Amino acid sequence: MGVPPAINKRDLKKFEKLLLAERDHLSGSIRTIEAASREESGRDNSGDFTSYAESGTDNFELETALNIASGESDWLVNVNEALQRIHNGTYGVCPSCEKPIPRRRLEVFPSAKFCVLCQGEIEKRNNNY
Repeated sequence: MGVPPAINKRDLKKFEKLLLAERDHLSGSIRTIEAASREESGRDNSGDFTSYAESGTDNFELETALNIASGESDWLVNVNEALQRIHNGTYGVCPSCEKPIPRRRLEVFPSAKFCVLCQGEIEKRNNNY
């Protein structure tokens, strides 16, 4: 397949740099949430009624943080897959229709795997189930 003509080597380096920065950001965010959740789960909340109420609030906040971390982990997988596509020479090519993904889409969404049309079809199919 190779790199589509719309994306030259300079653009690939630009997208790789963006994706690496996003990967670093996501990894740091996930580490921070995991550290906070370990700290929170290690706290002793035994005692009076106020402690139980605080424990409930803390558990809700912990669950919310873990949901965020899970979403960021999924996003991190997408970023790593995009970096792999750069190294494989398939970045910027929709695996479904094998057409180039428009540069403007990649500028907005550097980890895009599919072109807009194919992504829409995938989402439509997923929403029907």
